[in-house]
Amino acid sequence: MRKYEFVFDSVNTEIYPKPITVFSLVPDKINSNSGVMLFTHGWGGNRYQHRDKMEHVCEKFNLICLSAEYRQSGFDFNNVSGSGASVPYDASFYQVFDVLNTLRTSLSIYPMVNRNRIYHYGGSQGGHIALLSGIFAPDTFAFIYASSPMTHIDSKKYAITGREFSSWEMKIRDVTANADKLKCPIFLEHGTGDDNVPCETHTKALESQLRRHGKTVIARYYENGGHDLQPAISKLDAFKTMISENLLNMSRGYPDDFALGSRIVVPCGEKALHIDWSKPVPDTSLFRWENL
Repeated sequence: MRKYEFVFDSVNTEIYPKPITVFSLVPDKINSNSGVMLFTHGWGGNRYQHRDKMEHVCEKFNLICLSAEYRQSGFDFNNVSGSGASVPYDASFYQVFDVLNTLRTSLSIYPMVNRNRIYHYGGSQGGHIALLSGIFAPDTFAFIYASSPMTHIDSKKYAITGREFSSWEMKIRDVTANADKLKCPIFLEHGTGDDNVPCETHTKALESQLRRHGKTVIARYYENGGHDLQPAISKLDAFKTMISENLLNMSRGYPDDFALGSRIVVPCGEKALHIDWSKPVPDTSLFRWENL
């Protein structure tokens, strides 16, 4: 496998685009069946956080593996230590666009790939971003795999963002409240002893809502496992347990949102989020809020 990094400009305010750095592992031979898998790090983490998992699947499953250094975290926050997060903190909105724009940029770099084989793995806030990506781009992923995921901004996380959120800003970040909008199969795992992102109010609540809406969901719970699933199991071993050849041969069978230039509308109480995937990656009109 080969290692690359690239930088692109993601959507931002009208003042300037946001440069995003991406770590990628690429199979030695890319062909028409090569897929793409996003690996999204957690709050304060960086683009190398899931390198072990990327190395596990890259050649074995013929996957271009991408990990974006989304804004305000890791090396984007501290270019020496590569850890920590900004205050105030975006907390999974612009950061979702950073990750999805990483995918869009990669698809332009590798136009020959099998776009039916697009997957997303994320842990903690990365799991939150992965799940939200399935709402922002609902016809894009063959599956989403969230490990110890945040599913909303709870009071503990709200307190450390250093900012206020409107009701619609909270609603757009609430995966459980928007569970009906997820279309692809969802794979979840969580430790029952997690005191950082409590399993009951995040993953188990989401699983229940997904099943209520008739969604395809597989959930694994590790007794007494913490946020990193230890001491029950390591994150890497849990990943290897969940991932199988059949799993990574899953495909959609229909065009993705970026190929279609889909227009997505997500109602959020007083306002609705409008996303236009026909717009270029850094275009400030890629999304907008409208009153309902």
